[in-house]
Amino acid sequence: MISAKINSKRLGDFRFKKIGKDYLITNDVGNWQYLSAENFKRFLNAKISQKEKIYQELSGKGFIDINKKKLAELAGQYLTLNYSSFKGPTLFIIVLTLRCNHRCLYCQVTPESPMAKGFDMNEATAKKAVDLIFRAPSRFISIEFQGGEPVINWPVLKYIVKYAKEVNKEKNKNLKISLVSNLTLLDEKKLNFLLKEDVSISCSFDGPAKVHNKNRIFLEGGNSYEIVSKQIKKIQKTIKIKKKKSKRKFVDSLNAILTVSRFSLPYYKEIVDEYIKTGFDNIFIRPLSPFGLQRQTLNIIGYRAEEFIDFYKKSMDYILKLNLEGKLFVERNAYYALKKILKNEDANYLEMRSPCGAGIGQMAFNYDGGIFTCDEGRMAERMGYENFKLGDVYNNNFNQLIDNEITKTMCLASCLDNQFSCLNCAYKPYCGVCPVANFIEYGTIFPQISNTDKCKINKAMFYYLFSKIRNKKYRNIFENWLEKLPYLNEKDYSKK
Repeated sequence: MISAKINSKRLGDFRFKKIGKDYLITNDVGNWQYLSAENFKRFLNAKISQKEKIYQELSGKGFIDINKKKLAELAGQYLTLNYSSFKGPTLFIIVLTLRCNHRCLYCQVTPESPMAKGFDMNEATAKKAVDLIFRAPSRFISIEFQGGEPVINWPVLKYIVKYAKEVNKEKNKNLKISLVSNLTLLDEKKLNFLLKEDVSISCSFDGPAKVHNKNRIFLEGGNSYEIVSKQIKKIQKTIKIKKKKSKRKFVDSLNAILTVSRFSLPYYKEIVDEYIKTGFDNIFIRPLSPFGLQRQTLNIIGYRAEEFIDFYKKSMDYILKLNLEGKLFVERNAYYALKKILKNEDANYLEMRSPCGAGIGQMAFNYDGGIFTCDEGRMAERMGYENFKLGDVYNNNFNQLIDNEITKTMCLASCLDNQFSCLNCAYKPYCGVCPVANFIEYGTIFPQISNTDKCKINKAMFYYLFSKIRNKKYRNIFENWLEKLPYLNEKDYSKK
């Protein structure tokens, strides 16, 4: 981070990155500007005249000529960009069961068999969890069912939906309830209940059969791709009908997540095409995470960061090509980053926050009532590490969960201002780290961030986006994404 003085007027703090022949400069409030090599040199040496247009642009963005009035304006921008850090936890993950009818090679949870006993949440624990959740100060509350396969514990899922809505009659929060499922156990009756109760649905979908079935092994011996793709189309059709009947009420679309394994790498085009064929208007391209079964199967499904980056770039190039041809299709990692870059707004994407969402943005309630900093924290416990457990629903109140040494440590470890290599990175205003993943992968919550695969991947993504933004046709595509597909807007759920 660099600062200086120009004619007794402060040059704002900034970071820079050479992209192509020019220099990208950014600051903590998320503003950015491209400068030619010559103008960058003039900028550093206070040679840009106040009469020049570029001086006015730099002044307006807080790079130059900072006064008290401008400082107050910049402080407001900073609060907007980091809004989610100041409102308390909004995402509450409830693990209904550890049982699952799949054995996905990259599963982060280390699941139990469908017939296992003692791994389901009961109603008493569920009630305690919901009561704690509604003590959160945020006006927006998102309850997300995870597993295992959550639908296996259907009675408690139904109980929580009904009870949470009953509690919310008094609390009057903007309540979102969602289910993350492999969809194979979601019959007509269950689907109708979920849609009637406005429960959003997300699933894992890895593309064509040759990839999906390779990654996601169905224990019942069936064809997971065949079942899931049919379910996706059925659910989308049902949601489409509901949207037509509910014009004045927000109805969430079915969303899907792609986890990229080694088997995915040759098929970027086929995967995107499969998503489009199946009816999705977006894809969430995510690398492997260092939790659960992935640690045991790494030699089978793993890859170098550079291989994932190549896959991501090829996917994005193809996605942008489709958009240029008139097909609206979005990559969601890019979407969340662009919301910060182009709109200076906080997308509340927990993996791109500083500090991250552990404890202060989300909490995870395990099937047995244990409460963790985040979903990654409860995954770590399955691997034998209880470092990230905040307490439990029977012995702790909400204040104890927040005013907790573990929560404070997570904030400290994930604040990019505490990371030397991040402090001077041009992408710092838009990025974030996961201390739990760092601990599992590198043995410490304070690794040398610049040497981690996650940092390499994030830098490559930001470099790609900032390179494309300079081209008007691509910037128009990105701005169209933000306008047409406003994912996870809290105001939408206030319409329910």
